[in-house]
Amino acid sequence: MSQERNSKRYEFLIMDKGGFVMVQEYKQDWYTHLDELKSMHKDIAALCEGKKVAFLDLPFHYNVGDLLIYLGTEQFFKDYSIDVAYRAFCKSINHKRLQTCDVILFQGGGHFGDIYPAHQLFREEIISRYPNKRIVMLPATIHFASEQALEKSKAIHAQHKDLHLLLRDKKSEKLAEGFSENISLMPDMAHSLHPLIEACEVEDKEPSCSKILNMRRIDVEAKAGREIGIRKKGFDWDSIVSSWDQILYQLTHMAERFPWFIPNEKLVKLWLRQSNSLVFRSIFYFNSFNLVYTDRMHGLILSYLLGKNIKLIDNSYGKNYSYYELWLKDSPLIELVGNESK
Repeated sequence: MSQERNSKRYEFLIMDKGGFVMVQEYKQDWYTHLDELKSMHKDIAALCEGKKVAFLDLPFHYNVGDLLIYLGTEQFFKDYSIDVAYRAFCKSINHKRLQTCDVILFQGGGHFGDIYPAHQLFREEIISRYPNKRIVMLPATIHFASEQALEKSKAIHAQHKDLHLLLRDKKSEKLAEGFSENISLMPDMAHSLHPLIEACEVEDKEPSCSKILNMRRIDVEAKAGREIGIRKKGFDWDSIVSSWDQILYQLTHMAERFPWFIPNEKLVKLWLRQSNSLVFRSIFYFNSFNLVYTDRMHGLILSYLLGKNIKLIDNSYGKNYSYYELWLKDSPLIELVGNESK
């Protein structure tokens, strides 16, 4: 790789199909940074090496952020040749199949706590039922609104002696004290989707014309009173979902309730194909813009994977800024905006 000095900035030459292409230093740094974040997942692979793995709590809904985590996890399995013997949603668990596995992995994300109780109760039930299996919570954010719920959950987790909690930020790490003796910081599994683009495709930091995507939450994690300086109709993941997607979801949901009709393995494969389709559409849509305002963590992560300029807004309990501070704060592509910007 050669480099030349140009206007006090280094530029790099990378090989393209058409020959060498000049790439500014910050674009190459972006690629290297994503390589580093993805490579940290090797520590998860070490927990699964030589073992049969069960992957539970697959996201059976149309939150594209959770589907990005899901597909990143599946890519991680391929990258490290993980032997995944059983996959399942959080309902209709086949315990005979689960008993044959050595390690149980839970889908990561922002559902550790009392905001989404169904998923939390499911994981606690599995933790209590399998005290002698290694259990790994893939990279997650912890948030409890209730101190009582926090202490109750801590007591359940603490009883398990081979429980590994992988957490996405330092606030979660602090909250996890007493949950387990095996707590580590780890970037989100969606980073295992890297590379989605080449370094030469990263957006210029000062584009001549900004095409803005205004991505705003419409759920329980939305934060009121945010002033971000633009007046443009908001977009959320629901806008990607078509009427056909909704019909397919309802059919799949009914099939889940009757496993004798469609076996779990086939249902999971069908859902994986649908997840890939939805994520592909999301990538295509995001690539129509060069500047993304977002208060969704995976609006941030997907935009960063695609090399976009990003204006980051926090969610209702600080999840986005906490993730940014630990993993992304040195990137010149990201700026904090809103009343709490620093």
